[in-house]
Amino acid sequence: MKTAFCEEAARVLRGGGVVLVPTETVVGLVAAEAGPLNEIKGSDPGKPLALLCVSAEEAFSLAAEVPPPARTLAEALWPGPLTLVLDRRGGGTVGVRVPDGAVVGVLRAYGGPLYATSANPSGGPAPRSLGEVEEDVAAAVDLVVEGEPGSGEASAVVDLSGGKTRLLRATEGLTGETLRKLTGGPPG
Repeated sequence: MKTAFCEEAARVLRGGGVVLVPTETVVGLVAAEAGPLNEIKGSDPGKPLALLCVSAEEAFSLAAEVPPPARTLAEALWPGPLTLVLDRRGGGTVGVRVPDGAVVGVLRAYGGPLYATSANPSGGPAPRSLGEVEEDVAAAVDLVVEGEPGSGEASAVVDLSGGKTRLLRATEGLTGETLRKLTGGPPG
């Protein structure tokens, strides 16, 4: 991806805009705040969204503490389609992911984590290409980053908050058995 285009996306994001971008999973929406993304999707305004980060270090800086299984999973599967739910600094939890692909250039240009979600209305199927993005979603974004997403499968989600390890969403790349082998814990 050209640096100038990434800078344009970062400028839109700094101004409160929403960018449509392919990730290594599906076509997604990114923004500096969660509110506009939930509004576009028609989701509950308080619905938690993952934060995309450029590195494990940046992702872990958002956590109150980083349990050993989080580091193990990050070393094995980041960058890539894995969201880790951790206890957040200041209370609550935070879902973090270190992606791969075109969105990384946008993250670097922006200079910090970005809220992300799939580019579909709440409850609908996640788009696997720009052509699958519904018209009302596409019309609500401020910029589109061209490119094709990866697998078409949403990221795996592992909840490591509260001192437990729970597999919230398994994928082909991360099953309960794989989680157990990587972390030495229960399969979720």
